[in-house]
Amino acid sequence: MGAWGTGLYQDDTTCDIKDEYITYLQIGMTNEEATKKVIEENEWCFEDEEEGALLWFALADTQWKYGRLIDEVKQKAIECIDSGIDLEKWKEEDEKLCEKRKKVLEALKERLNSEQPREKKITKMKFTRAHWKVGDILLYQILNEELKEHKWYKKYILLKVVGKEKLYSGNLPRDIYYYEEDILSLYNWIGNQKPDIKTIKRLQIIMLDEFMDGDNKEIEKYIGVFYPTKKELKKLNIEVLKNEKRDIYSQQMIEEKGLGRSFYNIYNFDYEIIRALEREKKKGNLIEDFY
Repeated sequence: MGAWGTGLYQDDTTCDIKDEYITYLQIGMTNEEATKKVIEENEWCFEDEEEGALLWFALADTQWKYGRLIDEVKQKAIECIDSGIDLEKWKEEDEKLCEKRKKVLEALKERLNSEQPREKKITKMKFTRAHWKVGDILLYQILNEELKEHKWYKKYILLKVVGKEKLYSGNLPRDIYYYEEDILSLYNWIGNQKPDIKTIKRLQIIMLDEFMDGDNKEIEKYIGVFYPTKKELKKLNIEVLKNEKRDIYSQQMIEEKGLGRSFYNIYNFDYEIIRALEREKKKGNLIEDFY
């Protein structure tokens, strides 16, 4: 069970059931479909009467709070409360804890027998996808106004979309329900305007970030996750120049190679670009295309 207290949601099972039920509603299932899915996905709970009771407690309580309590679920929960099955384990542990748990279940029963709230609106989940294609080379202009005094303000740099980061949601099918973000690398180039294709071909991918390990040995992070919202994207000056499949990685390759990745937002990205380019300049590896 993994309980850490006598509260209704102070164990792993009830927390999971609650989250799963709400998630299914958020992806567009009807109340009946979400209820059926939760029960089907957690049939293992019924192999143990105590776990089965927890499922009905969490499902009934969550449905009541969202104004969606189904009669069958309500009756199952109340039957489990009246049977006393849940209190048996608490009696074995501590009589005082058992009394606390009993009050929790009595309050639950009283709640389920009362008039439930009006049905709450459920905000649907939106699964964002990457802005660009893997292999895209992006012309990006440094436009953060906090960098107005910097010599590279409004200069152009080149980014490479080397992969996509996929983020999954709970136990939802991973081939359908996932968030996607662009993974970028940086080229060793900065200029006043768009470079020609010949220039791009002779450039190198450089690290976007770096850090030191416990032995003060430099570890390179070649890639960064950058995902501006659609509204933020409109504020940026980004142009896709071409698509080139060289220097790209699948998510599996990124994980297998142990490539580090830093996460950026619209507020810190330009700062990190400048730091990276300044490091390359010190190494004598930066191509400054000013003319």
